[in-house]
Amino acid sequence: MNELETSFAPEVGELQHISKAVIAHDRAAVGAGHPQPLACLARDNGHLIGGAAGRIELDRLYVEYLWVDAAHRRKGLGQRLLAGIEGAARGAGCNECLIESLSPKTALMYERAGYRGYAQIDNYIPGLTLFVLLKPLI
Repeated sequence: MNELETSFAPEVGELQHISKAVIAHDRAAVGAGHPQPLACLARDNGHLIGGAAGRIELDRLYVEYLWVDAAHRRKGLGQRLLAGIEGAARGAGCNECLIESLSPKTALMYERAGYRGYAQIDNYIPGLTLFVLLKPLI
């Protein structure tokens, strides 16, 4: 007989098992399965001051993180990091790039970089909107 267990403190290993099983199933269903990590990093005198990081999968770049150290913001570095990771993805055969943001100001920055709003989920987190943006790379 199957037993059900509900927990507010599940074991990390069990959560990882569930996550890996779902991802493996979904990737097999669409013929994917080998996401390629990709990053574009900015350094100043050897110190990391910014980066764009994500993965390539199904001919699409998913930018998961874009970060610029506070002391180096508003100088175009974020745009350069985006252009760098997009260029590498284009060279790897990607057709488009998808990026998400909870910040309206950041979403506008992505639009200035050529992204277009694809979806918007109001109150995604109470008081915050999730912006999903796409940019063609070809």
